[in-house]
Amino acid sequence: MKYLKIIKKNKVAFKRLYLLPILILSCVNQNKLSSLENYINNSLKDWDLPGLAVAVVLDDKIIYAKGFGIKEIGKNNKINKKTLFQIGSVTKGFASATIASLVDDGLVNWDDLVVKHLSWFKLKDVNVSNKITIRDLLAHTSDMPAHAYHSLEIIDELEVAKRAELLEIQSSDKKYRYSNQAYGLIGLLVESVTKKNWGDWLRKRIFEPLNMNNSFGSPYQIWDSSYVAPTFLGTAPAKNVSINNNLKLNVAMPHGKYRNTYRKVLPWQSYDNLQPAGSIVSNVVDMANWIRFHINEGKFENQQVISKNNLLEMHKPQIENIGYFLFADSTSEVKLGRAEGITSSKNYYGLGWSIGTFQGEVHLSHGGGIFGFPAFISFLPEKNAGVVVLANGSLWTPYYPHHEITAHIYSKLFDFEQKDLHYIMMDKTNAILNQVSNLYKARNSQRNPSAKQTLPIENYLGFYENDLAGPFEIKIEDTLLRLEFKGKGAFSGQLEHWYDNTFILYFDGGDGQAYESSLITFIIENSKNVTGVDLGSFGRYNRILLNN
Repeated sequence: MKYLKIIKKNKVAFKRLYLLPILILSCVNQNKLSSLENYINNSLKDWDLPGLAVAVVLDDKIIYAKGFGIKEIGKNNKINKKTLFQIGSVTKGFASATIASLVDDGLVNWDDLVVKHLSWFKLKDVNVSNKITIRDLLAHTSDMPAHAYHSLEIIDELEVAKRAELLEIQSSDKKYRYSNQAYGLIGLLVESVTKKNWGDWLRKRIFEPLNMNNSFGSPYQIWDSSYVAPTFLGTAPAKNVSINNNLKLNVAMPHGKYRNTYRKVLPWQSYDNLQPAGSIVSNVVDMANWIRFHINEGKFENQQVISKNNLLEMHKPQIENIGYFLFADSTSEVKLGRAEGITSSKNYYGLGWSIGTFQGEVHLSHGGGIFGFPAFISFLPEKNAGVVVLANGSLWTPYYPHHEITAHIYSKLFDFEQKDLHYIMMDKTNAILNQVSNLYKARNSQRNPSAKQTLPIENYLGFYENDLAGPFEIKIEDTLLRLEFKGKGAFSGQLEHWYDNTFILYFDGGDGQAYESSLITFIIENSKNVTGVDLGSFGRYNRILLNN
């Protein structure tokens, strides 16, 4: 009893004594990151990025959050930990979480057929569409064509979904095929069962409980519509946008390269008709809370936001796929815990998450890329640790500095095997860039500047249409041909003769490291009649109307 009285009398002192080891451990871990700033600054320079922001989570604490570089080239506005970026496909984890909330509420089940909630939904093969489940949409096993959305951003979300009927089914084999259009259906499904749009539901059930108060479901919540390009390869009206147009919020500007030469400011882009696929705007502090929520199995600040069972359902392997993380293991032995069902030599996709291993630890991650905004988020659930890296300069190779920074942080925190991560990353990236350079050289060697097109320039003029993507016009502007889609902000551009009836299309809003140009070929019949145009991966368009 004597000792009990002493404890009660000195309760505060004992509490402080109890917390002391935790505080010491926190300081030790932060000291392990003491060289991180120099590492990131060197990486930033070598990757030629305007800027980025990083946050680190450990044991349910944000132990590091900092911005580097600038928001916009030519200006002295520095990025900080609260600066907003678009996160692209990192949004997909949030799409899965909104479904988890509906499962918690008893409104849907993971394995419900999509047609149960969207009775109008169908693909070209109705037998395929009638078998697609919500789980299939989230795991990219829906059999919907991969990446079939190039110009669909100029139409509304319901029309995008209904035009899926026009797409060719690659096969009905439930293989992994990354589909943004499949994720677009998640928004319509949430709206169907809740009578609220996806963005509102996201804010109510995810953002607000996680104190993600500086996160938004759409760039239109950040910008006036006149400064946002609502399309893939968006163009004007947003081409002259700057942080000066939005002084009310702390935002970064996306950057690309003009014809692969110099950095330029790109417009912010909206994917509002495919919101669950990639529309979220956030910062590293808010995204760190998102990591804490996942590590804590659906709990945040003592509140169970999503049930543990449904949160962990998102983390389970659904299908084998190529891993997102460059430094994923191939031979490490995986520990138990959340590693159930994981083979260390493979990578998987869960429900909005890529799943693999790093240094023998289960590793969950997802990358994102809207032009000018590459993003990466990851966590090691068994280590209670995670990293967020958001940047504002396009890097359209398979590798970003995000990966090396993430691996470097984990290696420092947990004394993993030390490697020259920066060298490995730069070496692999340079190899890819050399391949791209050789492809450009091969393409350029086909050009014959002295040869004129086979038909008079007037013969190419007129309107062309694709059932999936809608019409565009070929017209003359300043003595050159111009391709111009009719939708607001559509991926239009200037045409330059290459050889025969093949031209190069320089996209107005394109990024020189991604889609700055594309070869297109006019289809000729009887040596004189232009009947259509082949835009390669963007599809074939038939001529429908000639200019007078």
